[in-house]
Amino acid sequence: MTDATDPLVDVYAQLRREYLLEAPARLGELRKDVDAFRAGESDAAASLQTRFHRLAGSGGSYGFPEISRIAREMEQWIGAQPTPPPADAVRLDEAVEALAHSFDASALELGPPEGASHQPEFSWLARIIVPPGPLRSQLTDALRGAGFHVEVDEGPRPAEEITPSERPDLVVISAEPGAGDPYAMASAWTGSRFPRPRAVTLIELGRGIDRLRAITAGVDAIFSVDQVSTDLPRYARTLTRLGAPPSSVLLVEGDAHEAAAMTSELEQASIRVLRADGAGAAQEFLDREVPDLVLLGASLADIDGLSFARLIRQDPRFHLVPIVFLTTTTNVRDHIEALRAGADDYLVMPVETPLLLQVVITRAERGRRIREMVHRDGLTGLLNHATLMAELEHAVEYSRRSGEAFAFLIFDIDHFRRINDRYGHLVGDQVLFHVAAMLRANVRASDLIGRYGGEEFAMILRGANRSGASIAAAKLQQLVTGTPAETRDGSVVPVKVSVGCACYLADGVTAAEVAHAAERALHRAKTAGRDRVEFGES
Repeated sequence: MTDATDPLVDVYAQLRREYLLEAPARLGELRKDVDAFRAGESDAAASLQTRFHRLAGSGGSYGFPEISRIAREMEQWIGAQPTPPPADAVRLDEAVEALAHSFDASALELGPPEGASHQPEFSWLARIIVPPGPLRSQLTDALRGAGFHVEVDEGPRPAEEITPSERPDLVVISAEPGAGDPYAMASAWTGSRFPRPRAVTLIELGRGIDRLRAITAGVDAIFSVDQVSTDLPRYARTLTRLGAPPSSVLLVEGDAHEAAAMTSELEQASIRVLRADGAGAAQEFLDREVPDLVLLGASLADIDGLSFARLIRQDPRFHLVPIVFLTTTTNVRDHIEALRAGADDYLVMPVETPLLLQVVITRAERGRRIREMVHRDGLTGLLNHATLMAELEHAVEYSRRSGEAFAFLIFDIDHFRRINDRYGHLVGDQVLFHVAAMLRANVRASDLIGRYGGEEFAMILRGANRSGASIAAAKLQQLVTGTPAETRDGSVVPVKVSVGCACYLADGVTAAEVAHAAERALHRAKTAGRDRVEFGES
């Protein structure tokens, strides 16, 4: 029998722990190959079989028989499939999740390797969409130091041209003036047509970030250029271990000691924490911004946590913000009351750091995805009708206070029914996507654009009077008319649009009046022969 104090036993245990550090990269490689398999890439099955073969061998060598068993079964399953194999990846998805569970269980049993100060470099992939210059070099060095392979987008290369196996885990986009519309670039990566990167981030540089457009575009985090060299690597490391960390968490906890400890743990995972000891201080934060998640203690300085949760849920802005209760009781009734008050989850204090981080990151990411879906048109990635009209109401209120002008434009694709009849509805959807991309890529970052309905798009031009709106509308109308849509099957579809414009105050003093004035102008443009721009009758 081997002596438990034998140095060789300790060395072997250390090697096993270090092997488990490879789990995120190995699982990431498998998931990319599964996406490629699902997309029908010709070499995906062979690549998966090779990866499972290697994993089966290494799992056995390092003393993880369950990892070896799952991998061996999948290697044999792929080998038994017909050529070409079916594109059903459900069995593969289940196997990857089973491997992830086995890796996690083994890691919890063994604990972290001694003296491990960093994770070794593996195949995490980052794609940087930043103009040439010092910032690009700075980002490249920072992400390589965090264990990422970095690819620089020179084009940028269209997201739809990148195969699933090439798709990055992290996308970094510059919001630098002249670098293109960052929200349009983000939307191209987060659109439902393609496998989504684990995180899409923006670097704030020289222009303000529109938070609503960022949410709608699927942006997971925004970094200041002054802090990016330190904050982005920390964010990237957390991404590889736990998932995309939220931009901000509101921690409302009456116990100062517990609040300080949780704040430290969250900030080490690159999560910005807003701390409040009661409802009053928390409300001041909520008046300024919408956090990704609220951690809410049961006992606060000025009110009980259940009552404050109900107050939060009464505000429409926070209907979809996750609330996680912090409780010291295991009483089922108390947990039920928390859920009834508006909580999405609860943690029993004191809570282990890994569980705290995983609950916060997972819940916040799910909340971001839901808010993204609520605000976003599924086909084009633009604001949907409800969100656009809410923004029109906000634009009216802001203009009343500030005196700033704005215009509302509606674009209608001429004879769109003929396109559907001639080419089919799938091509019609591609034409809608094309027009949306053209409009989105040629407006200012401060302007809002959405799908108004059917083949109609609408735009809020901030700070634009009748003259400025006329110039912008004519430019966009000519741009769309002069750029036919190219479909996936190689067809070239000519596209023309009619435009109706209305200006705040000149054509209406409420959101409804402005919208109706633009609709009437659009009707005149269509009845006058289409392919033209018309204004309100002011």
